[in-house]
Amino acid sequence: MFTNLLSHPLIPSAKIELSDYLRLTKLENNPTVADTYGNFGVVVNLIVSNIFVLAGIVIFFLVIGAGFSYLQDSEKGKDDAKNLATGAVIGFLVMFSAYWIVQIIKLVTRIDNLPI
Repeated sequence: MFTNLLSHPLIPSAKIELSDYLRLTKLENNPTVADTYGNFGVVVNLIVSNIFVLAGIVIFFLVIGAGFSYLQDSEKGKDDAKNLATGAVIGFLVMFSAYWIVQIIKLVTRIDNLPI
């Protein structure tokens, strides 16, 4: 029933080529990393940016885990939670400091292509 309905002459057929809309390139010419990203600095920038995002997500879950661990009744759970939260905060401060140190260096030296 539905097959006949879809092939009805009054319903136009939809023929879509995804490559026309997404501008996909064929991999027949074997592009290199330099062709795709331009230079090594762009690759490092992508990697470092993604590491910062991943580290932020890990720190978030560490703080959540420390909160759940703190809610336990035992003293050992509370001590472990305090240590976990302390480590997460120290990790955040190291990340935050590293980011802003690089930003200050970029500002002072007027270099715009540092990886962060």
